[in-house]
Amino acid sequence: IALYFAFKPNMNDVDRAERLSPFLFGLTLVPAIGFYDGLFGPGAGSFYMLAFVALAGYGVLKATAHTKLLNFASNIGGFIVFAAFGVVYWKIGLMMGVAQFLGARVGASLAMRIGAKLIKPLLVIVCLALAVKLLADPANPLRALIGV
Repeated sequence: IALYFAFKPNMNDVDRAERLSPFLFGLTLVPAIGFYDGLFGPGAGSFYMLAFVALAGYGVLKATAHTKLLNFASNIGGFIVFAAFGVVYWKIGLMMGVAQFLGARVGASLAMRIGAKLIKPLLVIVCLALAVKLLADPANPLRALIGV
């Protein structure tokens, strides 16, 4: 995903032709990425971004807005499940919620002002950092598969 966004030319805030109808997009990709998010979690927002830009034809700013909405919905679903089982760490969760709200305010303001010039490099950096973190994790099953 990082390589796609790093090397894709003409990636900006302008919408392009859609390759997948909104109905088919919502029927196939959204549930598939949502399932991945519920099962594994890390990087689901990057998958949504890739799908919105490459298949729905959205510009980077519009794709970011839609990605945030779907990530929020997925997080609410996860919260409901964890709350139902009584395994929510309320103090930590509330602190994270406040920090996320403040970060979202700053991020949305910057995204509206700067757009793809800010979002694209940040997305590449975050994707690379997440890939390194996941590959460096001793519990990652890929490490056993490649013999590291």
